[in-house]
Amino acid sequence: MAVTCKEIFEMMPSQFDAEAAGDWEAKVQYSIEGEGGGTWVIAVTGGACAVSEGGVDDATATVETDAETWVGIAEGSVEPTTAFMTGKIRIQGNMADVMKSQKVFKRPE
Repeated sequence: MAVTCKEIFEMMPSQFDAEAAGDWEAKVQYSIEGEGGGTWVIAVTGGACAVSEGGVDDATATVETDAETWVGIAEGSVEPTTAFMTGKIRIQGNMADVMKSQKVFKRPE
């Protein structure tokens, strides 16, 4: 893998589009399995985004996947909808928050 899950999460605040987020508020937890995996939370509130390592009890949604799939999504080689439909991504909680997160983070060029 060219980039690690940790690096992807660390880059996310700089890729955040506050205008696209509007007044959206959410805490999406990502549980990534496998080498380079871990747990991260993306908290969006007040038009700002913060990423923290570790889990929370009050996540609005939780995404579970493996490191290879997550890096592929971030790099654009894996289509998130296909990964979900084939069971490579599991979502618990508010699916709308997970779908919105796809729209408020710009993919790095």
